[in-house]
Amino acid sequence: MRITRVLVCCLVMCLLSTSIFGAVNQQKIYSLDSDVYDALQALYIHQGLSLPSTTGPYSQAELSLMVEKIKASALQGSMKQTYEYVQGVLGIEPKTQGKGIGLSWGFDATLETYTHSDTTDFTGRESWNYDSILHKPFLTVSLETWPAESFYGYSELSVGNTFTLKNGFGATTFATNVPMVPPSLMPDLDFNMPYRAFVAAGGDHWSLQVGRDRLSWGAGHTGNLMVSDSFKYHNMARVTTFSDKFKYTFVTSFFPHPLHFYDNVQSGVSYYKNSSGDIEEVPVYYNTQNDGPTEGDGQATALNGIYMFMSHRLEWRMLQDKVGLTLTESIMYQSKENYLDIRILNPAMIFHDYYIRSNANSILGLELDYTPVSGLNIYAQAAVDEFSLPGEPVPSDTVTNFPVTFGYLAGMKGVVPVADAVGYGSLEFAYTDPYLYLRYSETSSPDDSSSGYDDYGLNYVGAIREFTNESGMRYNSEFIGYTYGNDALVVNLNGGVKSYGKWNLSGNVFYMAHGTFDMFTYWTRVGGGVADIPTTPTSGGSVGNYADSSYASRNAVEHTLVAGVNGSYQITDTLKTFGQLDYITIQNYQNIAGQKASDIQLTLGLSYTI
Repeated sequence: MRITRVLVCCLVMCLLSTSIFGAVNQQKIYSLDSDVYDALQALYIHQGLSLPSTTGPYSQAELSLMVEKIKASALQGSMKQTYEYVQGVLGIEPKTQGKGIGLSWGFDATLETYTHSDTTDFTGRESWNYDSILHKPFLTVSLETWPAESFYGYSELSVGNTFTLKNGFGATTFATNVPMVPPSLMPDLDFNMPYRAFVAAGGDHWSLQVGRDRLSWGAGHTGNLMVSDSFKYHNMARVTTFSDKFKYTFVTSFFPHPLHFYDNVQSGVSYYKNSSGDIEEVPVYYNTQNDGPTEGDGQATALNGIYMFMSHRLEWRMLQDKVGLTLTESIMYQSKENYLDIRILNPAMIFHDYYIRSNANSILGLELDYTPVSGLNIYAQAAVDEFSLPGEPVPSDTVTNFPVTFGYLAGMKGVVPVADAVGYGSLEFAYTDPYLYLRYSETSSPDDSSSGYDDYGLNYVGAIREFTNESGMRYNSEFIGYTYGNDALVVNLNGGVKSYGKWNLSGNVFYMAHGTFDMFTYWTRVGGGVADIPTTPTSGGSVGNYADSSYASRNAVEHTLVAGVNGSYQITDTLKTFGQLDYITIQNYQNIAGQKASDIQLTLGLSYTI
């Protein structure tokens, strides 16, 4: 009996010591660049499960929970290797352990070269098919910290070139990412870092993140209707709770208010005495540039206005983990007077039912994915921006009302073991209405120029504020939703083979028909003779454009075809090479009938990481 009590006491002490000394901090937030989620998704599809949560980024605790659904004993060959890769990535520990804190530092040196054939029409990073999000700085030093059991911090410093170059990215046949090596010049040095810096806290089933990081919500390959991975960073606060069946996410992200970079937005009036001695009233403006919504107010101007993206997202796993269902509601909230009504910061509220149209533009999204058989997943997304409820007027030839705007995206993706690698492929289709993501900011019925169009729209668009030595403060705008925005019809085919952590080879064919509407198109009511009721893709019909005074010359649908291959190879644990080759051809370039452009683009890179 005494021996039994001793054994019980020893067992209790062991359990206590495990809980006290074996606790692991799993609050690390993995970058969207990491392959670990992609590998988990391949394992889920291979085992006939619906996709793991599509709301990134993810904490180590959440990724570890995803791993628990995988039946490791049923895996063989390359799929077993993929599982081991995931386990290896999630098992990496801090390089240095102190009392109550873990520390890791990283160093990355990356050489990228860019070569292409057309240096006239394909200038600017946005014209490069190797996405600018993927363009690496020349040098990066990072620091990770794991204070206590529930906290994590990340920051990085980099040496590289700004998004906008003095000579224009692509203005020469050959260029690199090396600073101050022609065509890059001293004024091109990037002083906007860090692009990724935040603190996080969490537990086994929740995570809180505050700072700069990227977001991506959805299973789309070409983008997602609600949140695409289009921005170098979001200035955000994000909280998420997750389990094996349900996940909830609430996020706020802040951007510069358009009044500081749209042209000649009036800030008030001033008075002066004219030569006759009379007092005259004259308008005063915020940004006095006349270049469209690009260059704007810099450090000499006090920034006003709140422009906030806020969203909550609910995910369910159903029917024996074969089906995933996601509901998302988002708003763009604005106040040029710097007022934030704290009543709207209710994560459980239906945002649309605040009924504050002049302050907020709400969008609703529904997503579904289904894995009918092992190796194949089918997914779909729908976004609702504006529609007429039963009893409300619907725009027609005789009725004027707000334009009805929807977006749709659907596709399928598959995985199959191939020798010591994983074969994968996807086919995707996307459609967006011409006025999707666009809305008025103050004037709800700008039926003609005499009634006054808004100085800027309350659009589902954000801008990254970029300091440049050459041209002052620049504002680089991107859609928060679908990568290619409104008025687009897209088809994409992708396939390849990948050995996770070792090598990858893939090919991609992309087609897009894009109409004449874009993120800077004036919003207006339609029908009843006020404005045409447009359908995607348009060949004209917009009433104005904030960035293009010659918008009326757009008279044709632009057709873009891109075919490319890319690959990477891990030479050693610290050395990796990668590259991408694309052929691009565009008919009716810039929506001008008969205008053509084409380019061959080659990106090569070598990175050293410790």
